[in-house]
Amino acid sequence: MEVSRAAIRGIRESLSTVQGSLLRLEVVVLLSALILAVLVLYGSANRRSSDKLLRGAMWMAYSMSYVVVSYAVGIIQDGPFRGETFVLWAAALLLIQASAYSAPVHSRRDVDQRKKLLLQHVLQTGLVLWLIVNATGRNASYRAAIWAFWALNVLKTAAKIAEMIQTSRPDMSVKVVAEYMAVEGDLAPDDQPPDPATMRGYRYIFHGEEIMEPVIHDGGHPARDNMLSQSAAKSVVTIDQVYQWIDQQPYSDFEKDRAKDFCLAFALFKLLKRRFYGYVPAEAGSDKARNLVLTGLIHAGATGPDAAFRVVEAELSFLYDFFYTRNIVLVGAKTYICIAVAVAGLTMWTAFFGTLGPGYHRPHVGVRDLDRSVTMLVVVITAGLEVFQAVAGFASNWRYVKTVYRCVRDDRPWSKRQRSHSHLWWKESITPPETKYWEDKVGQYVLLKRFHHRPCNLLSWLTLYLVEPRRQGQKRGRRKQLPPEVKRAVLLWLKQSHCQLSNGVATLRRHHLLPRLAWACRLPKLTDQILAWHVVTTSCDWDYSGRPAGRATASDEHHRLIATKLSNYCAYLVAFVPEMLPDPSYNTEQIFDSAVQQARDHLDGCRTVSSILYKLGEIEAAELPHLQEGGTYERAGGATAIERAAVLWGQLRAAVPADARRWEVLAEFWIELLLFLAPSDNVDIHAEMLGAGGEFMTQLWALLSHAGVLERPPVMHRQ
Repeated sequence: MEVSRAAIRGIRESLSTVQGSLLRLEVVVLLSALILAVLVLYGSANRRSSDKLLRGAMWMAYSMSYVVVSYAVGIIQDGPFRGETFVLWAAALLLIQASAYSAPVHSRRDVDQRKKLLLQHVLQTGLVLWLIVNATGRNASYRAAIWAFWALNVLKTAAKIAEMIQTSRPDMSVKVVAEYMAVEGDLAPDDQPPDPATMRGYRYIFHGEEIMEPVIHDGGHPARDNMLSQSAAKSVVTIDQVYQWIDQQPYSDFEKDRAKDFCLAFALFKLLKRRFYGYVPAEAGSDKARNLVLTGLIHAGATGPDAAFRVVEAELSFLYDFFYTRNIVLVGAKTYICIAVAVAGLTMWTAFFGTLGPGYHRPHVGVRDLDRSVTMLVVVITAGLEVFQAVAGFASNWRYVKTVYRCVRDDRPWSKRQRSHSHLWWKESITPPETKYWEDKVGQYVLLKRFHHRPCNLLSWLTLYLVEPRRQGQKRGRRKQLPPEVKRAVLLWLKQSHCQLSNGVATLRRHHLLPRLAWACRLPKLTDQILAWHVVTTSCDWDYSGRPAGRATASDEHHRLIATKLSNYCAYLVAFVPEMLPDPSYNTEQIFDSAVQQARDHLDGCRTVSSILYKLGEIEAAELPHLQEGGTYERAGGATAIERAAVLWGQLRAAVPADARRWEVLAEFWIELLLFLAPSDNVDIHAEMLGAGGEFMTQLWALLSHAGVLERPPVMHRQ
C-alpha cells in the first residue's frame, strides 16, 4: 500500500512538473512572438527615431529575443514536448526572428553585434531542423506549416548571410564613381553651359556603375579614354537622361518635380559616399557644383521652396540604408508577395483546420485549450508579419529608383497604360513613395537654464560605467520641431551669400557693427564664440519676453524664432555632439565644462530669469574699464564665458537699441555661423548620427559638399 501511494505521489509530482514546464513554454512562446512582432513593425515603420530610451529598449528587446527563443527551443528539446504543436511554435518563432533583422540599428557597433547574433540564429535553425525531423504526430496541416516556416526562414537567413558577405567586401563602385567624376566634365557639351534646372550638362551617374571597371586615373589619356568609353555603355544611365525621360511622361509638373528630386537624391547619394571612403570630390570648388545647389536645388518650382532639404533627406535615407541595412532580396517583388500570400494562406489553413479540425490531438496535461490559443495567435502573427513585410517592400525607395533606371535604360514609359509590361504594376503615379525619412526636430540646450543641473548618473554606476555618465550641467531635453521658416531662411542665406562662408563677420560688417563687436568673432576657439553669442541670444530673448506686450511685428517674431532656435541648437552641439564642431571634441568638452562652472560661480544664488539678467548687468558694469576706445574688449582672450557674454550683450544693446533690428542681426548671425560650422572632414560622426535619428548639421554638411564647399575659410586675427 505504501509503495503504491509513493508511486502515485511520484506520478502527480511528475505531472505537476510537466504542467509547469508546459505553462512556462506557452508564456515564453507568446512573449517571444509579441516582442519579435513589435521589432519587425518598428523596423519597417520608424527607423529614424531619435528617442534614446525607445532605441535602447528596442535594442535590448532585439538582443533578449535570442535568449528567449533559445530558452523556448531548449524546453521543447529537453522536455516531453516532441509533438508537432510545439515544433510548430519553434518554427514560427524562428521565422519571426529572421524577419526581425529589419529592426533598425543605431550605430556601427550594432552591426557588428548582429553578426554574432546571426551565427546564433544559424545554429538555432539547425537545432529546429533536428526537432522537425524527430517530431511526433500526424497532423498534415502542422507538418506543412512547419516545413514552410523553416524553409522561408532559411531563405531569409541566406539573404542576411549574403548581405554580411557583401558588406565585408570593398565597394568598388565608390572608386568607379570617383574616377568617373574626374572625367565627367569631358562628357558635357561644350557649346552650351550646364543648366542645373534641367540637368543638361550634368552627366552624374544615376545607376549602372556596377558594370564599369575601376581604372588607375593618373591624368593620362589611356585611363581617361577607358573611363569615357565605359560610361558610354547603354547600361550606364546619367541624371540628365533621367530628367529628359521624366519630362516626356504625361504627368503634372508637381509629380515630375517630385520624381526629379528623388532621382537626383539617389545620384547625389552616390557622390556623397566618396567622402566616407576618403575620396576628395573632383568637382569641389567648381562653379558647376555650386550652381547645382544654388539653382538646381534651391528653387521655387512646383514642389515648393523646401525641395533642397527634401532631396538631402532622401539622399541621407539612401546613405542610412547603405551603412545600416543593405537588405538583399533573393527573389523578385512579385515572387516575394506570392510567397507571403502562400504562407499566409497556409498559416490560416493551419490555424483553422489543423488546430480546430479532426487531425488535432491536444496534450494530456496543461490548461485546457490554451495550446490551441497559443497556436492560433502565433500562426496569425506570423502570417500577418509576412504579408506586412511584402506589402511594405513595394514602397521601397530602392525598388522605385531601380524601376526608373530600367525604364530609362530601355526607353519605356512609366504608365502601365502605355506599355504592356509594368515593373511597378501597383503604382500608376510617377511620384516616389510617400515616406517621411527624418524627424524635423533638432536638439535644444540653454546654458543659462541648465548650468545648475547636477546629474546623479545612477544608471552609469549600476552598469559599471558602461553607460556614459553625464557631465555637470549636461541635461538633455526633448528635441524640438524645426520650423520650415528656419530651414528656408538658411537656404535663402546660402543662396544670397553665393556659398561664401563666414563666422558672423559678414553680418556685423553689413550692419556696421564690425569695429565694435569684431572681438566677439575672434575668440581663441569657435566654441568660445558659440557660447558667448548663445548666452547673449538667450539674454535678449528673456529680456524681450519679460516686457509688457507691445507691437511686435511678424518680421520681429520671425527673426527671433530663427535666432533662438539656431542658437540653442549650436549650444546643443557643444554640449552633446562636439564631434560635429570644428574644434577638437576634447577641447570643446573642456570649454563647456568650464563654462558651466563659471556660470555657477558668477550666477550663484540666481534662480529666476530676472535675477540672472540683473547679475549679467552687474558683470557688464564691472568689465567696462577693460573696454578700449572703439569697443574692443581687451580681456576677451582671458575672460570667462559669462564675462564675455555680459560685455557683448551690453555692447549689442547699445549699438542696436531697436529690438526689431537686433533680432534681425542675431538671426542673420546665427544662420551665417551655423553654415560656417557645417563643413567637416569628420565623416564618421555623420554616419554615426544617421543611426541615431539624424542631425540638421548633417543635412547642411551634405548640401555644402554638393556645392563643392568642403572646408571653411580661416578665422583671422584671433586673440
